[in-house]
Amino acid sequence: MVLGVVLFASGVLVLYQLPDLPGWGVCLAVAVAAGASSSSAHMRHVAPFLLGFAWALGHALLTYPDALPEGVEHGTFVVHGDVVSLPETRDGFTRFALRARSLGHDGTVWHGDWRLRLSWKDAPALAPGDGVVVSARLRHVHGFASPGAWDYEGWLFRQGIRYTGYVVSAADPQHLPRVTDACCALDHWRQRIAHGVDELDIDRDSRAIIKALSIGDRSALSPRLRDVFAKTGTSHLMAISGLHIGLVAGLGFALISVLWRRIPRLPGRVPTRVAGAAGGLALGAAYALLAGMTLPTQRALIMLTVFAIALVARRRGQLPNTLALAAGCVLAWQPSAIVTAGFWLSFGAVAIIAMTLARTASRPRWRRVIVLQLALGIGLWPLLVVFDLPTAPLAPVVNLVLIPVFGFTVVPLSLVGVSLLLPSPELGAAMLGVLDPWISLLLKSLAAVSRLEVSVHWLPLRDTVSALAVAAGMLLLLAPKGFPLRLLALPMLAISWLPRGDSPESGGFVLHVLDVGQGLSSVIQTARHTLVFDTGPAYRSGFATSSAVLVPFLRSIGRTHIDRLVVSHGDIDHAGGIGELVADMPVRQFDSGEPGRVFGHSTACRAGDGWHWDGVEFRYLHPAAGQALSGNDASCVLRVSTPTASVLLTGDIERRVEQQLVTTAATLRSDIVVAPHHGSRSSSSEAFVAATNANVVIFANGWANRYGFPAAEIEQRWRSAGATPISTATAGSVSFTIRPDAGIGEPQCRRVHNRRFWWHRGGLAEGCHAVSSRGRQNVP
Repeated sequence: MVLGVVLFASGVLVLYQLPDLPGWGVCLAVAVAAGASSSSAHMRHVAPFLLGFAWALGHALLTYPDALPEGVEHGTFVVHGDVVSLPETRDGFTRFALRARSLGHDGTVWHGDWRLRLSWKDAPALAPGDGVVVSARLRHVHGFASPGAWDYEGWLFRQGIRYTGYVVSAADPQHLPRVTDACCALDHWRQRIAHGVDELDIDRDSRAIIKALSIGDRSALSPRLRDVFAKTGTSHLMAISGLHIGLVAGLGFALISVLWRRIPRLPGRVPTRVAGAAGGLALGAAYALLAGMTLPTQRALIMLTVFAIALVARRRGQLPNTLALAAGCVLAWQPSAIVTAGFWLSFGAVAIIAMTLARTASRPRWRRVIVLQLALGIGLWPLLVVFDLPTAPLAPVVNLVLIPVFGFTVVPLSLVGVSLLLPSPELGAAMLGVLDPWISLLLKSLAAVSRLEVSVHWLPLRDTVSALAVAAGMLLLLAPKGFPLRLLALPMLAISWLPRGDSPESGGFVLHVLDVGQGLSSVIQTARHTLVFDTGPAYRSGFATSSAVLVPFLRSIGRTHIDRLVVSHGDIDHAGGIGELVADMPVRQFDSGEPGRVFGHSTACRAGDGWHWDGVEFRYLHPAAGQALSGNDASCVLRVSTPTASVLLTGDIERRVEQQLVTTAATLRSDIVVAPHHGSRSSSSEAFVAATNANVVIFANGWANRYGFPAAEIEQRWRSAGATPISTATAGSVSFTIRPDAGIGEPQCRRVHNRRFWWHRGGLAEGCHAVSSRGRQNVP
């Protein structure tokens, strides 16, 4: 059983590593091969692998969201549909999922079944099941394709969403008859509970916690609260999953079993364990429904069902087979779960709990609890590293206290309280009011722990071999005493703490132009130093790519601080989220072309100033001392060079400054140029383009941006001058390695070289192939 499920899961995993999704012909061929190999004694172990691949492929082909015809992936559409989620309102914007029945654009109407994620400013009161007709600006889902960034496209893909957008403010919405199916009826009840909690006279954070733990609505959790949970290793407590449903089911099992034994005739008719398992499963299912039956709760419910059946069938001694069967059932229902951290953490936690409890069966209960938390902290460590999640050294200690506190007080009382809100608002409010000071005390304690310097660490994944070594070390550490090679456990675990070995060698550097949408953020990485040039955009909602893209990227390459931050000028698409950045990542030197416009205290960059790091020269070319400039033309222009190659970072300078640089700069010649002002017509003059004599020009753009950047004539101008254009809109983040003895290496484009089939292609990613420096030796 175990081997078969492992092979099945391997086939599923291989499918989800592919850059493009094969068709039904491949699916049928692999399925036939699986059937044929199952009848062969020599090939029978191949059958589960092929079956897993074929099953995952068929599931993906059947559930992949419908696509609109090419050329209409973005634009204004008339949308007929139904609200199918809890609307979330924040800062005047209401966000919700809409199941669209038809989409109209330029006189053409398409009928189908699309699930859209929409935002609506100053929306009327919406409820799950409401039918609406709105005019909405839609676009294909297109996330930030940068290392370390959250896979937004994958998250929406698993929900069946391919298009997102916003309701046009001038639209004249119409309400249609409400949908009354089970899904919307359930969400309607959940919304009523959410409104009831919002009306309680208790602390705002307490309301947010109660909604998160009862109905799975985490929209009210503030960024400050999320940060506290992340730094203390307790974020899992706020996401209803196997832990919560398992605790509720366990309480249900214990309660039903006690009551069942008190009625003498019942155990003789139905064994207590059967009644307890059925009652626990029923309560777990009710909790999953209350939480919205999300993908994590579905996964937890499947696991709970398999374990309940095993308990009824007296299969306690076959835990590995039971666990494998549960994993196989989850992957059969949700093949895409194979690439989520939740799947691996859930099954990893259950396996570790079972192994630890079996080894400590003879020890006192208090020692078993302590050993269990330590085992979970160590055992899940490799998975956290693999999925680029924070590892909190104090998490085992914090969870030792909080899991029972939340599991046996906060969660049950929250569920009882919200269940009473609708039939008896006064009684429900009284119950939840009792929780308010208790939750506030817990949050204050967590906040104090989060301020400790040892509260959180980010251990970047070095490579696959290192990850496997750390995982093997974890298994050895949890192995029974006397197990061969057990002494190697600690050295193997220590691998994740070693410095990364992929830093550039002295005399070379790596240029990373990150995909931050319509904005700019780039990183120069030398052997021992890190420079950040611009931080990307920030938005009125509070979202900033400095936190969503830049900081995760720096952590993914093992950087714990920024040696020099250069913010070219004060525009929000270059200087967004500086406050969030410096809060997460220490900055030793801060320069800007507009010190008065950017957050914090910065030093003005001045032409002629420069420094050397690890054999690499950095030199400002603009602005000159004494120039009274503002806006785009105040941008810092920085040239980074070695004897074999050079890079020019230009900010948003326009033609006037370009002309000054052509006439005054000692040299503009650069192998790689990050195009001025994203490829606007106001920049990249013919004289400037010719003076750089670049091999590669990188346009930092958002896909389908409203400005039309890069302008077609500007792109052609660079191309005519011999430069290969690369746009982050289609290539994702772009990285070039400059070696001291070999010049420029091939570009690494995230959407090309690390592509997954659910990612939007967004057009042809030109230039993401071999680019040589043509043997030219640039003089720094």
